[in-house]
Amino acid sequence: MLTARSLSYHYFFRTLILLAFSSYIVLLSKSDALQYYIAPRMMIYVKLASVLLYVIACFQGYLALRAYWGRPVTCDCEQEISPSVFRNTIAYGLLLLPLLVGFLLPDTALSSAMAASKGMNLSAPASLMKKTAEPTVNNAGSLSAPSAAPTPVTTAPTAAPSASPSAASQGPASDANLATPKTAPSDADLQAMFKADNEWEEDFSKIGMILYKKDMITVNPDIYMEILSSIDLYKDNFIGKKIELTGFVYREDQMTDSQFVVGRFAVSCCSADATPYGVMIDFPTASTFPKDMWVKVTGTIQNVTYKGNDLFKIQASRVEKITAPSSPYVYPNFEPLKVLK
Repeated sequence: MLTARSLSYHYFFRTLILLAFSSYIVLLSKSDALQYYIAPRMMIYVKLASVLLYVIACFQGYLALRAYWGRPVTCDCEQEISPSVFRNTIAYGLLLLPLLVGFLLPDTALSSAMAASKGMNLSAPASLMKKTAEPTVNNAGSLSAPSAAPTPVTTAPTAAPSASPSAASQGPASDANLATPKTAPSDADLQAMFKADNEWEEDFSKIGMILYKKDMITVNPDIYMEILSSIDLYKDNFIGKKIELTGFVYREDQMTDSQFVVGRFAVSCCSADATPYGVMIDFPTASTFPKDMWVKVTGTIQNVTYKGNDLFKIQASRVEKITAPSSPYVYPNFEPLKVLK
């Protein structure tokens, strides 16, 4: 049985631990680093948790003072504290360890190293394709849904321009050679081109029709996954269309010197479920752009076969180094059409 004074020390220590957790959440929130770990829609719950932790810490502090003054609160409703120093050290150590990791290690976004570990996805999520085709798994462990009608690899001829990662890189290929037809298709033609075979494809069909009408498809980070999924589902319709997107550079050993991937991590709830999605880029001086550099790519959509999978790529005419965005991740958008319109 612990004395009242020894009991007060335990309560004081619990108070400090709870205050540290609450303060850490506040620190992450104030420094905008909370987004590295939690999706925006979940942040309100984490912030409320910090308030709850503070309230519990105050109560533990009250119990500590009562015990220190020799008037401990006894309700016989809690587990008796063990007198074992070893057991208490292990118990409190398990709580202190994540605090030390959080306070001592820098807050950074996930990088290409994590993308390599998880496997970069170069096609639409399998959940979007499950009623049209069975997804296959490539050698890197990433999902790739097969197309209904695979098309051969198309490579636009380009000369090797001078480029450096510190400045914009401009390819000499003329966009006129890859221009889209001048006669715009009718609404009936678009509906036939972007036919939705099941309920999973309906929104992506509508997104595809909107994107097809644009002279330049700009991949908005707010609907990053939705745009890329729509292009992937109907990629044959987008061959030759101009596109622009941003992301970090990712590279695999199997890629050629003219290839790399521009990707971003998609987060649904927290960084633990982050999944990397990206697009293959073909550019003559691709090797001059190191991993994890943030770039903006402008080019045209073409077909490519990678590890036996039929994918779409961007035949880049311009690759420009940019500053990493304040919010590096992308998130599911349940109303993508409102963003496009």
